[in-house]
This record gives sequence, C-alpha cells and structure tokens, in this order.
Amino acid sequence: MTKPTITKIWIAGLILLVAGLIVGGIGVGLLLAYGGTFTQMSSGNGYTFEPRTDGTFWTTIGIMIVGFAVAAAGGIMQLVAWIGALVNTNQLQDKTWFVILLVGGLLGLVFGLVGLAAMVAYLIAGPDGTALRRPEMPPSEPPPSLAPTT
Repeated sequence: MTKPTITKIWIAGLILLVAGLIVGGIGVGLLLAYGGTFTQMSSGNGYTFEPRTDGTFWTTIGIMIVGFAVAAAGGIMQLVAWIGALVNTNQLQDKTWFVILLVGGLLGLVFGLVGLAAMVAYLIAGPDGTALRRPEMPPSEPPPSLAPTT
C-alpha cells in the first residue's frame, strides 16, 4: 500500500470515527433527555433511568446504533491504515519508522493520543517504502530439456 493511499484511508477513518461518535453521543443525549424519566432510588442515593418504549426511545436507539456503527467503521479503517503503514515501513532498510509505528500503535491501545501522534508523525514526515522498489532480476534462461536429443 502506498503512503498516499494510507493517508487517504487514515484521514477518512478519522473523519468517520469522529462523526460517528458525535452522532452516537447525540443519540445518547436525546435518549436521556426525551426517552424516559429519572426517578430517585428508594434509598435516596442516586437515580434510576426508566425508559419509555415509545417512538422517541426507538428513534434515539436507532441514532445511537448508526452513529456507533459508523465510528466502528472509522476505527477499522484507521487500523487498516496503521497495518498498511507497518507493511510499508517494513520494506525499508532502516527500521526506525517501523519501530516507531509499532510501539506507538501498541501504546495507542492504552493511551490513544500516542497512537494518533505516531500516525500523524508518519503521515507528515515518514518515508514511503513502496517508492524504493527493488530492481527486478533479468529473466533467466529456461532450464535445458532433460529429454535426449539425437
């Protein structure tokens, strides 16, 4: 996968991830605001949410499902771009960018901004491993026939 392709996939995934989280969050907010009622617990500590299973409730559930599904698709696209970047940088002689992306991506599973920073650094300053094509070997002669000739 070339670096421009990786860049396009990663940015599209980021846009889908953010848009999906916003739409899903709006769905959660609408559900909590209009999809039920909060009643105080009998112990007096806290509240419980009792949903009304009417059209508003199911509409907000639908909004949340669509939003979070789009966010999941965006996350998968970013994962694909990260794997593509790993494969791309593994083709280089110097493995520095490969190690940076690998460690940054794995740390990004725990600390999300580290993975984001590693990919942004690669997209801005990283090399393209596919630009360094290995020279092709000239075609070799076919092996001699093993059949006896007269």
